[in-house]
Amino acid sequence: MFIIVMKNTAFFSILPLILLSACQNVPQGAANLKTHTTYAPHAREKTVFLPPDKADEGENNPSMKISLNLLEIAGNDSLRDCMYRVLYENSPPAMYGDNLIAALEERYAASAGVWEESGAASSFNWEYIETVEASDLGRVAQIKRTRYEFAGGAHGSQTEEFFVFDKAGADGETPNYVLLDDIILPDAQTALLRIIESQLRRDAGLSEDAPLSGNGFFDDAVKSPSQFFIAREGASSGVGFHWNPYEIAPYVRGYVETVVPYEAIQDTLTDYGKELLRQ
Repeated sequence: MFIIVMKNTAFFSILPLILLSACQNVPQGAANLKTHTTYAPHAREKTVFLPPDKADEGENNPSMKISLNLLEIAGNDSLRDCMYRVLYENSPPAMYGDNLIAALEERYAASAGVWEESGAASSFNWEYIETVEASDLGRVAQIKRTRYEFAGGAHGSQTEEFFVFDKAGADGETPNYVLLDDIILPDAQTALLRIIESQLRRDAGLSEDAPLSGNGFFDDAVKSPSQFFIAREGASSGVGFHWNPYEIAPYVRGYVETVVPYEAIQDTLTDYGKELLRQ
């Protein structure tokens, strides 16, 4: 599978994301697998006008539209706490939303002086959208977060992030956030990249020895993926790898995503990785 999404897709980071290799919660063991987890939407929208008002209640002023489509998590307290630590900087979604909106407002207001000097209102009609989506794969709970921002320029910027959570936990007791290093053997990184490159060639209909650099990629050797996810279809499973625009290919290619089947990747997996993909 080779996915090209033609959107405005350059990455722009708003707030630093704290990634935790594990979440410290109250141990619950296998009970976490039996507890139904629910995800409820938590939406926030706000339009901020750039000060100072120059005409009729600011209607001619540039504005920034902020839209947050977050998730509230219930039914499994230990998993919820783990997810909130990773996704929302250890806050519930309402507080995370408040803090994010405040930070965006502050940064937008700081551009007021530049707007006054330039007089180009259109370049200061900004937009920020953040969307969080969840999928449940048995033992694995998976989150995809999309961030889009337009802050002037030729086009906006968009990135996707994937977060994998083990409801049972690597220790069999505590739900944890899963890193790629948790499921790939330490000495298998080079082999993993070769497997991924072969899969990318197959997805694109290229021969095994065809250069990637001559077919829309920056280099023949792809860089380690910054994002991964667990892929399941029926009884089949695999590991998906995702690159945002500019990571391994030009902006015009959009996202690059591929799924490597379990059979092709199993020799690079840790025992823990094999457990996750089988359950």
